[in-house]
Amino acid sequence: MSRQARIPAEEVTGTIAELMVEQAAHSPDALYAIFADRTLSYGHIHQEATRLARALIAFGIRPGDHVATLMPNVPEWVIAYFGCLYAGARCVALNARYKTHELEFTIPHSDAKLLITTDAIADHVDFTDILRESLPSLPGQADPRALKLAEAPELRAIALWGDTRLPEFLPFADLVAMGAEVGDQAVEAARATARADDTAAIIYTSGTTSRPKGCELTHRGIQSSWFTFSTVVDLKAEDRIWMPMPFYHTGGIGPMTAVLKAGAAFMTQPHYQPEEVIQLIELYRINHLYPGFPQLSLNVVDDPRFTHERFHYVRSLLNVGPEAMQQHIQSRLPPDAILLNLFGMTEGSGIITFTPFDAPFAVRAVSSGIAPELREVRIAEPESGAILPVGETGEIQFRGPNSFKSYYNDPAATRATILEGGWVRTGDRGRLDADGYLTFAGRLKDMMKVGGENVAAAEIEAFIQKMPGVKLVQVIGVPDDRLGEVPYAFVERTTDSDGAALSDDAVIAFCQGALAKWKVPRGVSFLTEWPMSATKIQKFKLPAYLPEEWRSRDETAKV
Repeated sequence: MSRQARIPAEEVTGTIAELMVEQAAHSPDALYAIFADRTLSYGHIHQEATRLARALIAFGIRPGDHVATLMPNVPEWVIAYFGCLYAGARCVALNARYKTHELEFTIPHSDAKLLITTDAIADHVDFTDILRESLPSLPGQADPRALKLAEAPELRAIALWGDTRLPEFLPFADLVAMGAEVGDQAVEAARATARADDTAAIIYTSGTTSRPKGCELTHRGIQSSWFTFSTVVDLKAEDRIWMPMPFYHTGGIGPMTAVLKAGAAFMTQPHYQPEEVIQLIELYRINHLYPGFPQLSLNVVDDPRFTHERFHYVRSLLNVGPEAMQQHIQSRLPPDAILLNLFGMTEGSGIITFTPFDAPFAVRAVSSGIAPELREVRIAEPESGAILPVGETGEIQFRGPNSFKSYYNDPAATRATILEGGWVRTGDRGRLDADGYLTFAGRLKDMMKVGGENVAAAEIEAFIQKMPGVKLVQVIGVPDDRLGEVPYAFVERTTDSDGAALSDDAVIAFCQGALAKWKVPRGVSFLTEWPMSATKIQKFKLPAYLPEEWRSRDETAKV
C-alpha cells in the first residue's frame, strides 16, 4: 500500500492581516466570503476593515488590546474580525451560543475593552437580552461610550450592529463615525505592530467539569495549521470551500485563513440549513466541502439531490468519523472526489495531523493522517509521561508552530497542558504506526471500567456504526452495582426502512458474539436530536437522556 510520505509546510513570517492586504491589492474584485443573501470581495473586506480599524483607534483601542465579538456567521463578523486585526488588536471570538452562565464568566475574564454584537438574527437569538442578563449593571448605564460595569471593569462599550437602538448599547454606525478623523497611516502603523507570534484570536473551549479556557492562537499558529489544508487539496484562486462551522471555532477562522493563501473563497450560513447548503453548493459550484463532523455531513450527502452527475465538480469532503461512516460518505461523493480525515483541536489552532490527498481510501477511512513538516506527534503514557513505542495506545501529544500560546489568564492550566520542550497534551488517546500515521482512539476520559476491564467508548461506537439503520451512535458508561459501570448506547436511526425497523434488542444482538461481553451495551435509547455545542455532541449531557430507571442509577452513584 503506497502512502504519501510527507505533507510539505512552509515557514510563516507574517500576519493574517497582511495576507488580506496583499490579496485585496492583487484581486480586489475576487470573492472572499459567500452568504445566502450577500457576497463580500477582498477589496470590500479591506475597505470596511480599514474603516472599522480607524474607529477602533479613535475609540482608544491600542495594539494588543482585546475586542470581543458575539455574533454567528454573518458578514459583519468577518469585517469585525479583520477590523480588529487591522488595528493590531486581538479578537476574542465569543461563542454565539453562550448564554448567561458562560458570558458572565468569559466577558470579564477576556479583558475585552469593546464588544461587538448584532441584531441580525434577533428573531432567533436576541443578544441584547442575553447581555443584559449576563451583565446586571448594564441596564441604566448613562453613557454607552463609557460603560462602568462592576462585573466587567475593562469593558467600555458594547457596539450593536443593526437598526435596533437601546440606550446602553453604542450604535455601530456611531462607532464607525468616531474614526472619521483618523487617517489610513494610523491604521497601517497599528497593523504593522503585530508580529507572527502575537495573539490573533482568543477562542474559549469548554470542558465537561470546568469553566471555559481562552486559547490564545497566534497569527503563525492559525496560518501554519490551515495552510495544511490549502496545501493538501492544492487550493487555487478559483476554488471555493463550504464551511458550516462557526467563526468562533477553529473550524471557522481556519478555512477563512486557508482561502486567504490562495485568494479563494468560502461559503457559510448563520444557521446550518441543509436545503440551502445544497442550493448554494450548486449555485457557486463549491469544490471543497468542509463540514468536519457527521452531523453536518450526512444531511447533505444523503440528500436525494446530491447526485454524482449534479455535483461532479466537488473534489473533496472532510469528515471525522468511524470507518463504516467514512465508507458510506465516500460512496455518496462523485467518483473523483476524495474523503479526507484529520486530528485536530483548538489548542493546535485546528489541524494537528491530516490525511494526504493521494493516500489510499483504506488509509483515509481509519487514519487521522500524518503530521505535516515542522510538526511532531508522539504517544505518551498518560500517568507517567513515558514515551510509548509504535503501535501502543496512549495520550496524543504534539508540538510545532501550530501550537497555542497559552490559556489566557490561566497559568496553572497552561502549565498542565504545555509540557517541557513545547509538547502539548491533548487529552486524547491514539497510536502511531511505523509510517507516522495516527489512529484516534477516543478521549482519555471517554473510558469505562467494566468489571475491571478498560473499555473505550469509541471502539463500541465504531462497531455499532456498521449496523444497517444506524446514522449516529454515542456510548457512555452508566454506574452498575456489580461491574462498576456498563456501556449504554444512544442511537439515531437513518430515515430508510432499515432505520425504521431498528430496535434496542436488535442493536444489542448485533453486538453480542462480536464484541467481548463486557463491551456489549446493556441498554439502548433512540434519539432524533442530540445535545450539541457549536459543532460536537456534548456527551456529558447524555445521562439526562437516560430512561428513568437508568437515570436513577446515575444519580445514586453521584451521591
